[in-house]
Amino acid sequence: MPEHGIRFICYFTSMKLLCSCLCLFILLFHPIDGSGQCPSNKYQWDLSVSYGLISTSQFAANNNTDGDKMIASSSGASFFTVRYFLFNRLAICASGGVSGEKGRYNDPYNPSFITSGYQLNTTTIAVELYYIYFFRKYLEVYTFAGAGPSFTTTETNINATTSIPASANTVSADIFKAQYTPIGIRLGGRLGGYAEVGYGYKGIFNFGISCKLGPACWWKNEFR
Repeated sequence: MPEHGIRFICYFTSMKLLCSCLCLFILLFHPIDGSGQCPSNKYQWDLSVSYGLISTSQFAANNNTDGDKMIASSSGASFFTVRYFLFNRLAICASGGVSGEKGRYNDPYNPSFITSGYQLNTTTIAVELYYIYFFRKYLEVYTFAGAGPSFTTTETNINATTSIPASANTVSADIFKAQYTPIGIRLGGRLGGYAEVGYGYKGIFNFGISCKLGPACWWKNEFR
């Protein structure tokens, strides 16, 4: 079987496992009548899309003492996240997204010479735990942490030198990634915007929009 077919099967299997785990948690914690108490997050859904600026690889490259790796451009990290609140402040989340970057490697002994260029594409799926520090009307301050597999493909073009010809190769790898966001702020009602600062697969600075499902008293009351 071709390598891309194997990777697709692994990705599809991981997605099924992630969704199965989320459904299991919902079945274990959701009440039979399917409703939460107002005002409360409990048993409610929250859907969000986000975009992350400054990937962790960019951060590492900018602090690379050797100075041989240069990132020319980054697509950022785009993610879709589904949250389900098991308790008033605590939610379990399923998150999936993609990121990409282009860059080059310079000769450490001759920085003006570009030894190779590369393009890195990454697909990440993860399980996250989300905790709200406190509530105010139309305001939430929260933190979350997550982890999961990432499927990466790196295309490298090696430039010709006097001793070796030009060449190209593609390498695929599956790695484990994590995210920790110590602080995030959300403003709004059913539809709101948020901004986060963290480190991991979603980037250093992350912002997006989210949609809360369920009764409006979820966000209109000043519950804690």
